[in-house]
Amino acid sequence: MELSVIRNPDLVVAIDVGSTYSGYAWQWRSAFNANKASVEFNTDWGQGAPQLHKTNTALLLKRTFDRTAETSVENPAKIKTEIVAFGYAAERRWANICGDPDQKKDRDSYYLYKKFKLQLYQLKQDQYEGDVNIEDADGRRDSLKEIMTFFIQALREDFLKKVTTRGLNLEDVKILWVVTVPAIWSEKAKKFMRDAAEKSGIGKKNLLLASEPEAATIYCLNLPSEQKAAMEDAFNPGHRFLTVDLGGGTADLLAVEIQKDGSLKELCCDQGQLVGGQNVNEAFLQSCHENFEGEGWKKSFMDANPIELLKMEHDFEKMKVAIGSESSVDELITVQLPKKVRDGIATKCITLKPNKDKGFEAEYDELLFRSKYIRDSLFQQTCHLIFNAVDNVLQKEQTIQTVVLVGGFAESAIVQQNVRQKIQGKYSNVKVVAPTSPFKAVLMGAVMYGHDMFIYKSRISRATYGVGCNSIFDDKKHDQSKKWYNKEDGQYRCKDILDVHVRKGDSVFLNDNSTIGRNYVPIFKSTKILALPLYETSSKCDDKEAVLYTTDESSKKVGEIKVELPDSEDSTKQEVCVQMVYGGTQLSVLAKEKTSGMEYNADIKFDTM
Repeated sequence: MELSVIRNPDLVVAIDVGSTYSGYAWQWRSAFNANKASVEFNTDWGQGAPQLHKTNTALLLKRTFDRTAETSVENPAKIKTEIVAFGYAAERRWANICGDPDQKKDRDSYYLYKKFKLQLYQLKQDQYEGDVNIEDADGRRDSLKEIMTFFIQALREDFLKKVTTRGLNLEDVKILWVVTVPAIWSEKAKKFMRDAAEKSGIGKKNLLLASEPEAATIYCLNLPSEQKAAMEDAFNPGHRFLTVDLGGGTADLLAVEIQKDGSLKELCCDQGQLVGGQNVNEAFLQSCHENFEGEGWKKSFMDANPIELLKMEHDFEKMKVAIGSESSVDELITVQLPKKVRDGIATKCITLKPNKDKGFEAEYDELLFRSKYIRDSLFQQTCHLIFNAVDNVLQKEQTIQTVVLVGGFAESAIVQQNVRQKIQGKYSNVKVVAPTSPFKAVLMGAVMYGHDMFIYKSRISRATYGVGCNSIFDDKKHDQSKKWYNKEDGQYRCKDILDVHVRKGDSVFLNDNSTIGRNYVPIFKSTKILALPLYETSSKCDDKEAVLYTTDESSKKVGEIKVELPDSEDSTKQEVCVQMVYGGTQLSVLAKEKTSGMEYNADIKFDTM
């Protein structure tokens, strides 16, 4: 948790696992003290890969029988799994395996996973960890946590290898690894990412989670003065602005006010929407489906050379971001077609519908789009959903002065212009700006956050949190069905009480000792570990006098707080003060002996998904 990680690390390394692209960046403590913005990025992703600060979110594994492992009746064979490649290199290697007759015989040993982070957004609340599986390129199912662990491991090892080749020796205990997570994720999803990062080889005290829009906001605060001036000084003390982090799968939002000391106060708990660059890709595929006749084009694509398909996908990714925003300019945009598809068009096995969309054409070797068609058709719904997410915040927080667009998808001039027009059409007093390099925002900000994790002084609680406990039964206010008799102390108690700690919408603070905790006494003398089930409810619970129960329909168990008690002949004489801390990226807890103030070992174990 944020409260127990190492302070003032020698080196901070941020890992951003994105829905479409992933990467890492780093900064030494001495460099941070000299110039906060002097963050280094990796752009070497292997031979043939574009020299960009991110690579594709892709992982290639090889699984074989480990014949050296001990076997038994219960374990007849052990599977050995190794990381073959990740990112762009993983896709290239997979395409070569699929396209080369000499390598096809080994194809069953290789597993390619792409864009697996998107799966975390679609999990149902009642799913357990064992149910969370994803499919590889051949439809084989595997554990999502295992794949995420291997991917983080691949990024981590790639960084360590590159640093070692420079002749630098690093001590793990002095490195802080910052792993980014979307703001719209639940506590369970954040715990999932934390578990995967720890299994990848990162120690608990060396791991910090960072909310992606929060990281992007920190990046904006540390922009060069000329960029800040160009954005009309949107980051001066007292200014209120909304960061909109646009990625491949999400639009993550964060509204803050800059305090006099440069720290940040969160204004509301709206977190965004599941919409991003991937929606434009889906619109592209849907456009093909609606404009080609029959199913012939689908079969041709399925049978096409994997390397050609890979090139087509990458060409479209570049195209959709590079197209200009000027509606008066109607350029012709082309995408190279695979040979199988070209042959189908040449033999007229693949044909366009007579009433096809204007601006959509297919020639022998290319798909041709009018840029106006892309702007008005493929991007329109996505930009509308992004505006809706922003509009939800601006309606509630009418004092926001500026909207800042960051993230890889914010590189698109179409997105910037479309969203700006929609916002300023409804909120003429709100400025819409974007920094020069919006795609670097999350990684750079995450590194800076690792060096200064207390920059956020106040956050808004996303839900109401409380613990399940027992109390002395009161006939006037407690439900009779909850009454039970404790033989050990001879008292009637009420079970299933929901004792609220943090209410939805409350401002909560990090590193603030003034926060009042709640006191609990074990009800059995032999208690060694005080276990308090943790519950969440979307209700604000405004009536503080009302008795709430963990069995209420709105209550949902999300984990358990465990406090280790010192040895005692009678634990019922120990009063424990438990304090919720919801100032960090992830909910955490402190526990103290009420009288002496001595801290107990305490932790939250979130229920697995």
